[in-house]
Amino acid sequence: MQLIYFVLLTICSDPIAVADGQQAPARNHAHLARRRNEALRKRQNLPLAPTEEDLTGIGGRIYMTNITVGGQHFALVIDTGSSDTWVATTEFQCVDPNTGGTVATQQCRFGPLYNRASSATYKSINYAFSVDYAGGEFLDGDMGTETFGIGGVSRGQSPYATVTQTIGAVNQGYWAGDGVSSGLMGLAYPALAAGVNSQALNYTSVMYTFLALRRSTIVQPRAGGLLAIGGIPNISTDNRWVQAPVQPVVQGLYAYYSIKIEGFDISPPTPSSTTTTAIPKPPSSANSYGSSKQNVIIDSGTTLNYFPDNVAAYIGSLFIPPARYEPNYNTYLVSCTASAPRVAVKISGQSYFMAQDDLMNRGPGGVGGAGAGAKTGECVLAVQNAQGGSLVLGDAWLKNVLVVFDVKNATDVGRAGSDKNRDGAGSVWIVGREVYT
Repeated sequence: MQLIYFVLLTICSDPIAVADGQQAPARNHAHLARRRNEALRKRQNLPLAPTEEDLTGIGGRIYMTNITVGGQHFALVIDTGSSDTWVATTEFQCVDPNTGGTVATQQCRFGPLYNRASSATYKSINYAFSVDYAGGEFLDGDMGTETFGIGGVSRGQSPYATVTQTIGAVNQGYWAGDGVSSGLMGLAYPALAAGVNSQALNYTSVMYTFLALRRSTIVQPRAGGLLAIGGIPNISTDNRWVQAPVQPVVQGLYAYYSIKIEGFDISPPTPSSTTTTAIPKPPSSANSYGSSKQNVIIDSGTTLNYFPDNVAAYIGSLFIPPARYEPNYNTYLVSCTASAPRVAVKISGQSYFMAQDDLMNRGPGGVGGAGAGAKTGECVLAVQNAQGGSLVLGDAWLKNVLVVFDVKNATDVGRAGSDKNRDGAGSVWIVGREVYT
Protein backbone atom coordinates (compact mmCIF):
# COMPACT_ATOMS: atom_id res chain seq x y z
CA MET A 1 0.00 0.00 0.00
CA GLN A 2 1.31 3.41 -0.88
CA LEU A 3 1.81 5.69 2.12
CA ILE A 4 1.35 9.37 1.49
CA TYR A 5 0.22 12.08 3.87
CA PHE A 6 -1.83 11.78 7.00
CA VAL A 7 -3.21 15.11 8.17
CA LEU A 8 -4.58 16.00 11.57
CA LEU A 9 -6.03 19.47 11.96
CA THR A 10 -8.64 21.42 13.82
CA ILE A 11 -11.40 23.37 12.10
CA CYS A 12 -12.25 24.94 8.77
CA SER A 13 -13.09 28.52 9.65
CA ASP A 14 -10.67 31.43 9.36
CA PRO A 15 -9.63 33.32 12.51
CA ILE A 16 -8.99 37.06 12.51
CA ALA A 17 -7.01 38.61 15.33
CA VAL A 18 -8.43 42.01 16.33
CA ALA A 19 -7.10 44.39 18.94
CA ASP A 20 -9.42 45.24 21.83
CA GLY A 21 -11.97 47.89 20.90
CA GLN A 22 -11.42 47.53 17.16
CA GLN A 23 -13.63 45.99 14.51
CA ALA A 24 -12.44 43.27 12.20
CA PRO A 25 -11.62 44.68 8.76
CA ALA A 26 -13.56 43.56 5.74
CA ARG A 27 -11.89 40.61 4.08
CA ASN A 28 -11.18 40.04 0.43
CA HIS A 29 -11.82 36.29 0.58
CA ALA A 30 -10.42 35.52 -2.86
CA HIS A 31 -7.20 37.37 -2.10
CA LEU A 32 -6.87 35.76 1.33
CA ALA A 33 -7.42 32.34 -0.20
CA ARG A 34 -4.62 32.95 -2.72
CA ARG A 35 -2.28 34.15 0.02
CA ARG A 36 -3.15 31.18 2.21
CA ASN A 37 -2.49 28.73 -0.61
CA GLU A 38 0.86 30.34 -1.42
CA ALA A 39 1.90 30.42 2.24
CA LEU A 40 1.13 26.75 2.63
CA ARG A 41 3.07 25.81 -0.48
CA LYS A 42 6.08 27.93 0.49
CA ARG A 43 6.35 26.49 3.97
CA GLN A 44 5.43 22.92 3.30
CA ASN A 45 5.88 22.13 -0.35
CA LEU A 46 2.95 19.76 0.21
CA PRO A 47 -0.03 19.64 -2.16
CA LEU A 48 -3.46 20.84 -1.15
CA ALA A 49 -5.85 17.96 -0.57
CA PRO A 50 -7.94 17.09 -3.64
CA THR A 51 -10.80 15.90 -1.44
CA GLU A 52 -11.99 16.19 2.15
CA GLU A 53 -14.22 14.14 4.44
CA ASP A 54 -16.44 15.49 7.22
CA LEU A 55 -15.81 13.94 10.63
CA THR A 56 -18.19 13.30 13.50
CA GLY A 57 -17.10 14.05 17.05
CA ILE A 58 -18.62 13.25 20.42
CA GLY A 59 -17.83 15.74 23.15
CA GLY A 60 -14.39 16.50 21.76
CA ARG A 61 -13.22 13.08 23.00
CA ILE A 62 -14.19 10.64 20.22
CA TYR A 63 -13.65 11.28 16.52
CA MET A 64 -14.85 9.10 13.69
CA THR A 65 -14.75 9.08 9.91
CA ASN A 66 -17.08 7.69 7.30
CA ILE A 67 -15.74 4.86 5.16
CA THR A 68 -16.95 1.94 3.07
CA VAL A 69 -16.10 -1.71 3.71
CA GLY A 70 -17.09 -3.97 0.87
CA GLY A 71 -19.35 -1.20 -0.40
CA GLN A 72 -21.18 -0.97 2.95
CA HIS A 73 -21.13 2.40 4.76
CA PHE A 74 -19.83 2.76 8.32
CA ALA A 75 -18.33 5.25 10.75
CA LEU A 76 -15.05 4.14 12.36
CA VAL A 77 -13.27 5.73 15.33
CA ILE A 78 -9.89 7.10 14.21
CA ASP A 79 -6.88 6.18 16.32
CA THR A 80 -3.27 7.17 15.62
CA GLY A 81 -2.15 5.20 18.68
CA SER A 82 -3.04 1.73 17.41
CA SER A 83 -2.78 -0.21 14.17
CA ASP A 84 -5.72 -2.61 14.11
CA THR A 85 -8.58 -1.81 11.77
CA TRP A 86 -11.72 -3.76 12.56
CA VAL A 87 -15.49 -3.66 12.16
CA ALA A 88 -18.24 -5.45 14.09
CA THR A 89 -20.17 -7.98 12.01
CA THR A 90 -23.82 -9.04 11.90
CA GLU A 91 -22.67 -12.19 13.75
CA PHE A 92 -21.47 -10.14 16.73
CA GLN A 93 -22.25 -11.37 20.26
CA CYS A 94 -21.84 -8.87 23.10
CA VAL A 95 -20.16 -10.31 26.20
CA ASP A 96 -20.66 -9.13 29.78
CA PRO A 97 -17.11 -8.36 30.99
CA ASN A 98 -17.99 -9.37 34.56
CA THR A 99 -19.76 -12.69 34.00
CA GLY A 100 -18.48 -13.72 30.58
CA GLY A 101 -22.04 -14.43 29.50
CA THR A 102 -23.70 -13.22 26.32
CA VAL A 103 -25.97 -10.18 26.58
CA ALA A 104 -28.05 -8.21 24.09
CA THR A 105 -25.97 -6.94 21.17
CA GLN A 106 -27.28 -3.43 21.80
CA GLN A 107 -25.42 -3.27 25.11
CA CYS A 108 -22.10 -2.95 23.25
CA ARG A 109 -23.59 0.06 21.44
CA PHE A 110 -22.26 -0.40 17.93
CA GLY A 111 -23.64 1.42 14.92
CA PRO A 112 -24.61 -0.54 11.76
CA LEU A 113 -23.04 -4.00 11.54
CA TYR A 114 -20.94 -5.32 8.67
CA ASN A 115 -22.44 -8.22 6.71
CA ARG A 116 -19.50 -10.05 5.24
CA ALA A 117 -21.74 -12.81 3.88
CA SER A 118 -23.28 -10.32 1.47
CA SER A 119 -19.90 -8.93 0.36
CA ALA A 120 -18.45 -10.20 -2.91
CA THR A 121 -14.99 -8.86 -2.03
CA TYR A 122 -14.35 -10.24 1.48
CA LYS A 123 -11.68 -12.96 1.58
CA SER A 124 -10.79 -14.88 4.71
CA ILE A 125 -7.08 -15.39 5.36
CA ASN A 126 -7.50 -18.02 8.10
CA TYR A 127 -6.03 -15.98 10.94
CA ALA A 128 -7.73 -15.27 14.22
CA PHE A 129 -8.23 -11.66 15.27
CA SER A 130 -7.97 -10.76 18.96
CA VAL A 131 -7.33 -7.41 20.60
CA ASP A 132 -7.55 -6.01 24.14
CA TYR A 133 -7.71 -2.35 25.15
CA ALA A 134 -6.55 -0.64 28.33
CA GLY A 135 -10.12 0.25 29.32
CA GLY A 136 -11.06 -3.43 29.65
CA GLU A 137 -12.60 -3.81 26.22
CA PHE A 138 -11.77 -6.96 24.24
CA LEU A 139 -12.73 -8.24 20.81
CA ASP A 140 -12.33 -11.50 18.91
CA GLY A 141 -13.04 -12.56 15.36
CA ASP A 142 -11.39 -13.47 12.09
CA MET A 143 -9.03 -11.67 9.77
CA GLY A 144 -9.63 -11.14 6.10
CA THR A 145 -9.08 -8.74 3.25
CA GLU A 146 -11.77 -6.40 2.00
CA THR A 147 -12.16 -3.37 -0.21
CA PHE A 148 -11.81 -0.27 1.94
CA GLY A 149 -12.97 3.10 0.65
CA ILE A 150 -12.41 6.55 2.11
CA GLY A 151 -12.86 10.18 1.11
CA GLY A 152 -16.10 11.95 0.18
CA VAL A 153 -18.28 9.19 1.64
CA SER A 154 -20.15 11.45 4.07
CA ARG A 155 -21.01 13.79 1.19
CA GLY A 156 -22.67 11.08 -0.87
CA GLN A 157 -19.70 10.66 -3.20
CA SER A 158 -17.90 7.52 -4.29
CA PRO A 159 -14.77 6.95 -2.17
CA TYR A 160 -11.80 9.01 -3.32
CA ALA A 161 -9.44 6.14 -2.51
CA THR A 162 -10.26 2.43 -2.53
CA VAL A 163 -7.71 -0.20 -1.53
CA THR A 164 -7.63 -3.82 -0.45
CA GLN A 165 -7.17 -3.72 3.30
CA THR A 166 -6.56 -6.36 5.96
CA ILE A 167 -9.32 -6.02 8.58
CA GLY A 168 -10.57 -7.77 11.66
CA ALA A 169 -14.14 -9.03 11.27
CA VAL A 170 -15.28 -8.97 14.91
CA ASN A 171 -17.92 -11.45 16.02
CA GLN A 172 -17.57 -11.45 19.81
CA GLY A 173 -16.41 -9.31 22.70
CA TYR A 174 -17.10 -6.37 24.96
CA TRP A 175 -17.11 -2.79 23.70
CA ALA A 176 -18.24 0.44 25.37
CA GLY A 177 -19.60 1.94 22.17
CA ASP A 178 -21.13 5.28 21.30
CA GLY A 179 -24.12 4.09 19.28
CA VAL A 180 -22.69 5.55 16.07
CA SER A 181 -19.37 3.93 15.17
CA SER A 182 -19.10 0.34 13.97
CA GLY A 183 -15.41 -0.22 14.65
CA LEU A 184 -12.01 1.38 14.72
CA MET A 185 -9.44 2.46 12.15
CA GLY A 186 -5.88 2.11 13.42
CA LEU A 187 -3.44 4.54 11.82
CA ALA A 188 -0.12 3.75 13.50
CA TYR A 189 2.70 1.61 12.16
CA PRO A 190 1.98 -2.13 11.62
CA ALA A 191 4.14 -3.15 14.61
CA LEU A 192 1.23 -2.24 16.92
CA ALA A 193 -1.27 -4.53 15.21
CA ALA A 194 -2.32 -6.63 18.20
CA GLY A 195 -4.85 -8.51 16.09
CA VAL A 196 -2.12 -10.08 13.99
CA ASN A 197 -0.91 -13.29 15.62
CA SER A 198 1.88 -14.04 13.18
CA GLN A 199 4.62 -11.91 11.70
CA ALA A 200 4.44 -14.13 8.65
CA LEU A 201 1.19 -12.34 7.78
CA ASN A 202 1.93 -9.38 5.51
CA TYR A 203 -0.24 -6.89 7.39
CA THR A 204 -0.31 -3.18 6.54
CA SER A 205 -2.20 -0.77 8.77
CA VAL A 206 -4.31 2.02 7.31
CA MET A 207 -1.63 4.70 7.16
CA TYR A 208 -2.62 6.56 4.05
CA THR A 209 -5.66 8.22 5.68
CA PHE A 210 -6.04 11.89 6.62
CA LEU A 211 -8.27 13.33 9.34
CA ALA A 212 -9.23 16.44 11.25
CA LEU A 213 -10.23 17.43 14.78
CA ARG A 214 -12.50 20.23 15.91
CA ARG A 215 -13.84 21.52 19.23
CA SER A 216 -17.44 20.70 20.07
CA THR A 217 -19.85 23.50 20.97
CA ILE A 218 -23.31 23.72 22.48
CA VAL A 219 -24.67 24.47 19.01
CA GLN A 220 -22.62 21.67 17.40
CA PRO A 221 -22.02 19.00 20.07
CA ARG A 222 -20.94 16.51 17.38
CA ALA A 223 -18.57 18.81 15.57
CA GLY A 224 -15.73 16.71 14.24
CA GLY A 225 -13.81 18.65 11.62
CA LEU A 226 -12.37 17.48 8.34
CA LEU A 227 -10.47 14.61 6.86
CA ALA A 228 -8.08 15.68 4.11
CA ILE A 229 -6.83 13.16 1.57
CA GLY A 230 -3.75 13.43 -0.59
CA GLY A 231 -2.43 16.64 0.96
CA ILE A 232 -3.13 19.37 3.46
CA PRO A 233 -6.50 21.11 3.87
CA ASN A 234 -7.10 24.58 2.53
CA ILE A 235 -7.45 26.34 5.91
CA SER A 236 -5.76 29.17 7.75
CA THR A 237 -3.02 28.67 10.36
CA ASP A 238 -0.53 30.90 12.16
CA ASN A 239 2.19 29.76 9.68
CA ARG A 240 4.58 28.63 12.43
CA TRP A 241 5.57 25.34 10.78
CA VAL A 242 8.09 22.95 12.30
CA GLN A 243 9.24 19.49 11.30
CA ALA A 244 9.94 16.65 13.74
CA PRO A 245 11.20 13.22 12.59
CA VAL A 246 9.25 10.21 13.85
CA GLN A 247 11.28 8.53 16.59
CA PRO A 248 11.78 4.76 16.84
CA VAL A 249 10.63 2.86 19.91
CA VAL A 250 14.11 1.36 20.02
CA GLN A 251 16.93 1.72 17.52
CA GLY A 252 15.52 1.16 14.04
CA LEU A 253 12.05 -0.04 15.17
CA TYR A 254 8.95 2.11 14.60
CA ALA A 255 5.49 1.72 16.11
CA TYR A 256 3.92 5.01 17.29
CA TYR A 257 3.93 8.53 15.89
CA SER A 258 6.46 9.55 18.50
CA ILE A 259 8.36 12.83 18.25
CA LYS A 260 10.97 14.56 20.38
CA ILE A 261 9.85 17.70 22.23
CA GLU A 262 12.15 20.30 23.79
CA GLY A 263 10.04 20.85 26.89
CA PHE A 264 7.06 22.85 28.12
CA ASP A 265 6.18 26.53 28.09
CA ILE A 266 4.14 27.26 31.22
CA SER A 267 3.13 30.64 32.65
CA PRO A 268 0.75 31.43 35.52
CA PRO A 269 -2.55 33.26 35.04
CA THR A 270 -2.80 36.96 35.71
CA PRO A 271 -4.78 37.36 38.97
CA SER A 272 -7.71 39.73 38.97
CA SER A 273 -7.92 42.66 41.37
CA THR A 274 -10.38 40.69 43.51
CA THR A 275 -8.30 37.52 43.68
CA THR A 276 -6.82 36.75 47.08
CA THR A 277 -5.15 33.46 46.15
CA ALA A 278 -1.41 33.86 45.83
CA ILE A 279 0.27 32.39 42.78
CA PRO A 280 2.50 29.57 44.00
CA LYS A 281 6.21 29.90 43.64
CA PRO A 282 7.54 27.50 41.04
CA PRO A 283 9.46 24.50 42.38
CA SER A 284 13.21 24.54 41.97
CA SER A 285 12.85 22.17 39.02
CA ALA A 286 10.29 24.35 37.17
CA ASN A 287 12.93 26.19 35.18
CA SER A 288 14.06 22.88 33.72
CA TYR A 289 10.59 22.16 32.31
CA GLY A 290 11.35 24.47 29.41
CA SER A 291 14.35 22.35 28.42
CA SER A 292 13.04 18.89 29.16
CA LYS A 293 13.76 16.91 25.99
CA GLN A 294 11.84 13.67 25.70
CA ASN A 295 9.74 11.62 23.32
CA VAL A 296 5.99 12.12 23.18
CA ILE A 297 3.38 10.03 21.33
CA ILE A 298 0.79 11.84 19.22
CA ASP A 299 -2.44 9.87 19.74
CA SER A 300 -5.87 10.87 18.44
CA GLY A 301 -7.36 7.93 20.36
CA THR A 302 -6.43 9.51 23.70
CA THR A 303 -8.60 12.39 24.90
CA LEU A 304 -6.25 13.90 27.51
CA ASN A 305 -2.54 14.69 27.61
CA TYR A 306 -0.15 12.71 29.81
CA PHE A 307 2.84 14.69 31.06
CA PRO A 308 5.60 13.94 33.59
CA ASP A 309 4.03 13.85 37.04
CA ASN A 310 5.96 16.87 38.33
CA VAL A 311 4.94 18.94 35.30
CA ALA A 312 1.27 17.98 35.64
CA ALA A 313 1.34 18.82 39.35
CA TYR A 314 2.93 22.20 38.67
CA ILE A 315 0.33 23.07 36.03
CA GLY A 316 -2.48 22.09 38.39
CA SER A 317 -1.03 24.28 41.16
CA LEU A 318 -1.10 27.38 38.95
CA PHE A 319 -4.88 27.53 38.56
CA ILE A 320 -6.70 30.12 40.65
CA PRO A 321 -8.04 28.40 42.73
CA PRO A 322 -5.60 25.46 42.39
CA ALA A 323 -6.65 22.12 40.94
CA ARG A 324 -7.06 19.20 43.29
CA TYR A 325 -5.73 15.72 42.64
CA GLU A 326 -8.07 12.74 42.86
CA PRO A 327 -5.81 9.69 43.36
CA ASN A 328 -8.59 7.13 42.84
CA TYR A 329 -8.94 8.30 39.24
CA ASN A 330 -5.47 9.77 38.64
CA THR A 331 -7.10 13.03 37.61
CA TYR A 332 -6.58 16.69 38.40
CA LEU A 333 -9.91 18.45 38.90
CA VAL A 334 -10.40 22.19 38.77
CA SER A 335 -13.26 24.64 39.12
CA CYS A 336 -14.74 25.20 35.67
CA THR A 337 -14.56 28.95 36.32
CA ALA A 338 -10.95 28.99 37.53
CA SER A 339 -8.31 31.25 36.02
CA ALA A 340 -6.04 29.06 33.95
CA PRO A 341 -2.30 29.17 33.24
CA ARG A 342 -0.93 29.15 29.72
CA VAL A 343 0.41 25.73 28.77
CA ALA A 344 2.32 24.83 25.63
CA VAL A 345 4.53 22.08 24.27
CA LYS A 346 7.84 23.24 22.78
CA ILE A 347 8.80 21.63 19.48
CA SER A 348 11.74 22.69 17.32
CA GLY A 349 11.90 26.15 18.86
CA GLN A 350 8.15 26.88 18.74
CA SER A 351 5.57 26.78 21.56
CA TYR A 352 2.15 25.34 20.73
CA PHE A 353 -0.42 26.35 23.34
CA MET A 354 -3.74 24.85 24.36
CA ALA A 355 -6.81 27.07 24.48
CA GLN A 356 -8.32 27.44 27.94
CA ASP A 357 -11.49 25.51 27.05
CA ASP A 358 -9.38 22.59 25.84
CA LEU A 359 -7.05 22.72 28.84
CA MET A 360 -10.07 22.51 31.16
CA ASN A 361 -12.29 20.19 29.08
CA ARG A 362 -15.15 22.68 29.17
CA GLY A 363 -16.80 21.64 25.92
CA PRO A 364 -20.21 19.91 25.97
CA GLY A 365 -19.91 16.16 26.44
CA GLY A 366 -16.26 16.32 27.45
CA VAL A 367 -14.53 14.06 29.96
CA GLY A 368 -15.90 14.70 33.44
CA GLY A 369 -18.61 13.89 35.93
CA ALA A 370 -18.68 11.50 38.86
CA GLY A 371 -17.04 8.79 36.75
CA ALA A 372 -13.88 10.90 36.73
CA GLY A 373 -14.15 11.91 40.38
CA ALA A 374 -15.46 15.39 39.62
CA LYS A 375 -17.94 17.25 41.79
CA THR A 376 -20.58 19.64 40.54
CA GLY A 377 -18.88 22.65 38.94
CA GLU A 378 -15.56 20.86 38.49
CA CYS A 379 -13.83 20.15 35.19
CA VAL A 380 -11.24 17.48 34.44
CA LEU A 381 -7.87 19.01 33.65
CA ALA A 382 -6.60 17.94 30.22
CA VAL A 383 -3.09 17.40 31.67
CA GLN A 384 -2.71 14.27 33.77
CA ASN A 385 0.10 12.25 35.36
CA ALA A 386 1.89 9.83 33.06
CA GLN A 387 2.85 7.86 36.19
CA GLY A 388 6.07 6.70 34.62
CA GLY A 389 4.41 5.60 31.39
CA SER A 390 4.60 7.07 27.90
CA LEU A 391 4.03 10.79 27.47
CA VAL A 392 1.05 11.47 25.21
CA LEU A 393 -0.34 14.44 23.31
CA GLY A 394 -4.04 13.67 22.95
CA ASP A 395 -7.08 15.38 21.49
CA ALA A 396 -6.97 18.28 23.96
CA TRP A 397 -3.70 19.45 22.40
CA LEU A 398 -4.40 18.28 18.86
CA LYS A 399 -7.42 20.60 18.59
CA ASN A 400 -4.97 23.52 18.73
CA VAL A 401 -2.66 22.54 15.89
CA LEU A 402 -2.60 21.14 12.40
CA VAL A 403 -0.42 18.05 12.18
CA VAL A 404 0.77 16.47 8.95
CA PHE A 405 2.07 12.91 9.19
CA ASP A 406 4.37 12.79 6.19
CA VAL A 407 5.08 9.06 5.91
CA LYS A 408 5.79 8.75 2.21
CA ASN A 409 9.23 7.27 2.89
CA ALA A 410 7.90 4.69 5.38
CA THR A 411 6.70 2.07 2.90
CA ASP A 412 9.50 -0.22 4.09
CA VAL A 413 8.40 -0.19 7.75
CA GLY A 414 6.87 -3.63 8.16
CA ARG A 415 4.99 -5.73 10.70
CA ALA A 416 8.01 -6.04 13.01
CA GLY A 417 8.55 -2.25 12.93
CA SER A 418 11.92 -2.46 11.22
CA ASP A 419 13.11 0.24 8.82
CA LYS A 420 14.49 -1.94 6.03
CA ASN A 421 15.90 0.92 3.97
CA ARG A 422 17.23 2.71 7.05
CA ASP A 423 15.85 6.00 5.78
CA GLY A 424 13.62 6.81 8.74
CA ALA A 425 9.88 6.41 9.07
CA GLY A 426 8.71 9.84 8.02
CA SER A 427 8.24 13.17 9.73
CA VAL A 428 5.54 15.07 11.57
CA TRP A 429 4.91 18.64 10.44
CA ILE A 430 3.15 20.89 12.94
CA VAL A 431 1.65 24.36 12.64
CA GLY A 432 -0.24 26.37 15.25
CA ARG A 433 -3.99 26.80 15.15
CA GLU A 434 -5.07 27.64 18.68
CA VAL A 435 -7.55 30.41 17.88
CA TYR A 436 -10.49 29.79 15.58
CA THR A 437 -14.25 30.27 15.57
